[in-house]
Amino acid sequence: MRLGSLSAELDAITREFDYGIVPGSATVFVKDEVNGIGRLDLTLLEGVMIVLEVTDEGYKVTSCSPLCNVDPALSTAHTVQAHLEAPFESMENLLMTISPMFRDRFQQELYSKLQSVQQQQQQQQQTSQPNMIHMDQAPLSLEHPAPLQPIFTNQPIHHPTATNTSTTTTSAPNSDASNNNNTANANDLNTFDELNNWIN
Repeated sequence: MRLGSLSAELDAITREFDYGIVPGSATVFVKDEVNGIGRLDLTLLEGVMIVLEVTDEGYKVTSCSPLCNVDPALSTAHTVQAHLEAPFESMENLLMTISPMFRDRFQQELYSKLQSVQQQQQQQQQTSQPNMIHMDQAPLSLEHPAPLQPIFTNQPIHHPTATNTSTTTTSAPNSDASNNNNTANANDLNTFDELNNWIN
């Protein structure tokens, strides 16, 4: 059994399989919780009424009866008789084995559920995409300021050492020039003295 208790399993069978059998035809008439045995009857879409037994060991058909003497009721009844007392692990497997119409409805139901799941996934993706775009467009915040960049100018850079050297270097020629001037002046004075003495 899929569910934990016999009562829950029988109630689920009467409600969950109406899409593939005659709706409302499943009726429980034995519910033995002590021995763990449940029995119910239902009518297949092909027009065959079957009696099912549900235990911890699985599901099986104990009897069947066609409701009319035409196909597909007769052919389906023969199929059911070939599987009497054969245990099945699930109710779905049992019904798909004995009822072609149930098998078709089951496949349609499964396909519809898959489509529903895909549509839900697409809706979730469409809902999440605007949020992703909003996050991409949000301004970025910097935790640390950008490093300072060096500033280049066209003005020459003056170094104190170069200035002192330049001053020292330029002062030497001035001193030499001054000495030369003094020497020239002295020579001129001597010349003037000699001329003065010669005249006198």
